[in-house]
Amino acid sequence: MITQELPRLLQPPRQSFFLFGPRGSGKSTWIRQRFPKALRFDLLDEALYQELLVRPAGFADRIRHLPPRSWVCVDEVQRLPSLLNEVHRSIEERGLRF
Repeated sequence: MITQELPRLLQPPRQSFFLFGPRGSGKSTWIRQRFPKALRFDLLDEALYQELLVRPAGFADRIRHLPPRSWVCVDEVQRLPSLLNEVHRSIEERGLRF
């Protein structure tokens, strides 16, 4: 079987966005390549997931130092939907991009 990598047509947006797609389609890889300086939260990391599940305010503590227009990536956010409230607040009040 011949495998080749096709160039991605998706260009990085300038504002916050959701990236949806099937498992194994390269979403996380695309994010890492296009946003290398972004602060990343991988909610498949069980320790991080449990920490934020018990204390969601810990998310705000971890992004407090970021200047406006900084990029933050929350991978697997569907595991902790309540985190989207803090994401929304951070976009509106602090100008962060997710």
